[in-house]
Amino acid sequence: MISFQNKMDVLMAIVIGFIIVVAGYVGFHASQQEPDAGGHDISLELDILNTDTKTTQSFNQVMTKSIS
Repeated sequence: MISFQNKMDVLMAIVIGFIIVVAGYVGFHASQQEPDAGGHDISLELDILNTDTKTTQSFNQVMTKSIS
């Protein structure tokens, strides 16, 4: 007959295996979804960074001219 300790080891192995399978399924499903509207848009962020860079460059030019 199987001892109590062996039964607990088998139960723990089943639970750990279940957790690994569920985590893999959730991760795969999340990686396959298209981003919803309102998600992170890198093009908008790049546009903002380009605008800020131009503003900074023009500010530097004005400061350089006023110092000279």
